[in-house]
Amino acid sequence: MPRLKFDHVSFLVRNLDQAVQDYQQMLDVLDPEQAKQIVWDEGVEQGYKLRWATFVNPNGASLQFFESENPNDLKLLEKYGERVHHIAFTSDEIAATVDELDKAGVPLTSKELTSPSNLPWLKWTFVPPRKAHGVLIEVAQRYKVHDGKWVKDEQ
Repeated sequence: MPRLKFDHVSFLVRNLDQAVQDYQQMLDVLDPEQAKQIVWDEGVEQGYKLRWATFVNPNGASLQFFESENPNDLKLLEKYGERVHHIAFTSDEIAATVDELDKAGVPLTSKELTSPSNLPWLKWTFVPPRKAHGVLIEVAQRYKVHDGKWVKDEQ
């Protein structure tokens, strides 16, 4: 049986560096433990560049921010502005979790998992907002932070 957890809330932003700077300032006061470790990364997904930064929360859900060149994300920014893009759950057996969701009749944006170019093991798909009452839900391979980078959580 897959191990699952609520992992992070992700924000789509126009300027990743500015968003991280602003949240660093706030988290230094509101949640200093979470402000201690930020994991930065970038890659290409479906032909479009992504950059992201995650404030790692050792005691719960993390905060993630990303900027994207994907036209769909750019349309969202144009229409709604910067905002929560998705909430994420991670699984140590992503394929099995996707199968379970499918068998339960939960719609997915795709049963075929995608990943960023630089982390091919980091697979994900989404439950569309129409099912989740307006919220996009990411279902992704479980990971952990090691030496400031995301690595597959094999536990």
